[in-house]
Amino acid sequence: MSSVTQMFHVARVVWLEALRRKELYVIVAICSGLILWLGQIRFFQIEGMSKFYREMALNIMSGATALTVLVLGARQLPREFSARTIYPLLARPLSRSSYLMGKLLGVSAAGCFCLLLFLGLYLLGCLSLGAPLYGHLLLQHLWLQLCMVLLMTSLSLLLSLLFNLDAAISVGLLLLTLSSVISNLFLLIYEESNVLTRRVLEVLTWLLPQLPLFSLAEKNVHGELWDPLSASVMFQLSLYAFLFSALYLGITLWLFRRRPL
Repeated sequence: MSSVTQMFHVARVVWLEALRRKELYVIVAICSGLILWLGQIRFFQIEGMSKFYREMALNIMSGATALTVLVLGARQLPREFSARTIYPLLARPLSRSSYLMGKLLGVSAAGCFCLLLFLGLYLLGCLSLGAPLYGHLLLQHLWLQLCMVLLMTSLSLLLSLLFNLDAAISVGLLLLTLSSVISNLFLLIYEESNVLTRRVLEVLTWLLPQLPLFSLAEKNVHGELWDPLSASVMFQLSLYAFLFSALYLGITLWLFRRRPL
């Protein structure tokens, strides 16, 4: 069996397990319900409420997708080690790199599925409200969200190797929160800060992935005022996500290979 076939086999197992996880259905059901409920604001007959719907729905989509990937990715390795199911797998001619890449592919596929599901509900809400979609900005937002899924998957797999399940999810949620806080602090206080504070903000900005960079929710809300991002900016954002993902995945693979089984 080739390494590519092995990788897809592991990814298939991850996908099937994801379909059996009750907590993922809870996340998807709650967020889908919120998006559908927001789509009923037309009954209030208030002008401009479609912008409120678009902003809230896009932010819910992004947050729910990140949470889904984090929960699913963080449980991969701790569960395998605790149940000791990883030992017979790696006793076969299955390399650790193929195993890890299969996990990456499976969790990313589940995250992309959730994102596309939320996007379908978002589009239904926009159509029912007669809200403009701004296709170019929406497609760019979707691509950046897919980049975020890859980044979050790599990060969650690293956390799953460093911590147990509860700690991995807790640390992941903390990093998600800090990413948003640091991004806002950088914009608000950087210019007025002293040299030491600026250096601390710069270090934190480089150490933590800035997930708000992968959301164009506000631009989609006010699409009449914004042009689509240029190709160079989209390339830089994509490269940023791929580099962070490769870094996290590389560290995970290095630690995984060093771990005795």
